Amino acid sequence: KQWYQRRVRGGHTPRYGASIQTGTELAEQGWQYVFTASFLEIYNEQINDLISSTTEKIEIKLINEKTRDVEVTNVKQVVVQNTYDVHQLLLKANKNRTVAATKCNERSSRSHSVFRLKIEGKNAKNGDACMGYLNLVDLAGSERVTHSGATGVRLKETQAINQSLSELGNVIMALNEKKAHVPYRNSKLTYLLCNSLGGNSKTLMFVNVSPLDKHTAESVTSLRFASKVNRVDMGTAKKNK
Repeated sequence: KQWYQRRVRGGHTPRYGASIQTGTELAEQGWQYVFTASFLEIYNEQINDLISSTTEKIEIKLINEKTRDVEVTNVKQVVVQNTYDVHQLLLKANKNRTVAATKCNERSSRSHSVFRLKIEGKNAKNGDACMGYLNLVDLAGSERVTHSGATGVRLKETQAINQSLSELGNVIMALNEKKAHVPYRNSKLTYLLCNSLGGNSKTLMFVNVSPLDKHTAESVTSLRFASKVNRVDMGTAKKNK
C-alpha cells in the first residue's frame, strides 16, 4: 500500500504532484498558484513532522468553525514547484516514518501519514482568488493482536491505530446518519481531516485487500468499512473563494 502510494512513477502522491504543472498552464488565463507542502504522521495520538526535526509541540487548531478549516502549528511547510520537489519530500518522509516488524509484516506502518498540499490561487486579470487543501492519507492497517503478536511498545501502537480507525468509523457513521454532532475531535486523525470528511470537499478512499485465503477475515472487514464510506453523501463541493 505504501509502495503504491509513494513509488516514483505511478504512486498517488507523485501523480498528484504532477498536477502542479497543470496549475502553471493556467497562467495564460491570468492565474498564478502557490503550492505549499507539509508531511505529517500521527503516531500514538501524537503528530510528528516527517520533514523536520522540530522539538516544538505540534497542535491542530480550528481556524474556521463554519468551514471546519484547520491548521497545524509548528510544522515545516515547503513551497513545491514540480514533481521532483514532491518526490524529495517523499524520500525524506519515508526515512522518518515510524515502522517496525510484527509477525504479520516485517515492515509494518506504526502510524498514519498525511501529505498536505495547500493550494492558493490568484487571478491578476479579474481579481479572483481561491484556496484549498489536498490531503493524501496513508492509513495504518488495523491489527489483531492474536495475529501480529504485538507486545510492549508494539501493543501500545496497535491500540492507538485501532482506536483511531474506530473513531474514523464513528465519524463516517455519524455523517451517514446525518447526526447533528459528528465526533471529529475524538482523535487526531479525524480532527485533522474534519474539513475533508464533512466540509466543502471531495473525498476518495482506496481499500487494499489481500488475495490470500488466510487474510479473508481482514479483507471482509476492510470491504465492509469501504461500503459504509461509500454510502456517505457529502453533497457537491463548491469553489472556495
